[in-house]
Amino acid sequence: MTRKMIDNLIKMSRRLVFSFLCIMLAITIEVCAQKKSESSETHSEDHDVFQSEDHDSSTPTVFGGVGRKFPTWQAGLDLIVLGNPHYSAFRNQLKMGNRVLWGEWWGNDLWGIKLLHSEQSFNMFSSSGNSQESNTRHLGILAKVQHPLSVDMKISGGIGMANTEFTLGSQSKYGNSLVSEFRIGMELFPDFWTEAGFLTIDGASGSGSEDQRLGSSSYLIGLSYGF
Repeated sequence: MTRKMIDNLIKMSRRLVFSFLCIMLAITIEVCAQKKSESSETHSEDHDVFQSEDHDSSTPTVFGGVGRKFPTWQAGLDLIVLGNPHYSAFRNQLKMGNRVLWGEWWGNDLWGIKLLHSEQSFNMFSSSGNSQESNTRHLGILAKVQHPLSVDMKISGGIGMANTEFTLGSQSKYGNSLVSEFRIGMELFPDFWTEAGFLTIDGASGSGSEDQRLGSSSYLIGLSYGF
């Protein structure tokens, strides 16, 4: 096993551990919130019916008082504010064409599944001054958890895998990448959200001497709609 492969495994392991910790944190927060909610419900049994109705109306849901707080489906488009490629290209590039299109399905208010398609391009390093432009595409799936911070704010985290295609001139390379993300969102209007966060896609084109590290770490901001 080469030194480069070991470095890639170490980096991917660190990102995996970090993503796992984010998910565990969100789950812990959700469990604490549920316990607090159960305690509040038990205490409210000693009050009259009118007080119970007032309590219900203070936590709006998509059904106006009963049911889920968040919609089952969510779709959005993210623009990459800053992108840091994991290969020999210039970092911290602002390009409005670098974007992520995604959709989510939520089994309940806690967990869900996300599909994403990311397109990014970066100027490569070159000693001749005539640098080529790389292009990468990622098609991935993530398992996600989310937690409400308030009536109109939430956080979410996810981890999964993606198929990555890297193109540079006539050269194309393919690989499987580890994907992790963390986001915080705020509801602007009913079912319209704006979210910010980061997305990390990390992988390699193979395991031989000519393999190349693929992916990027990106900071995102975008809009989404739930239904």
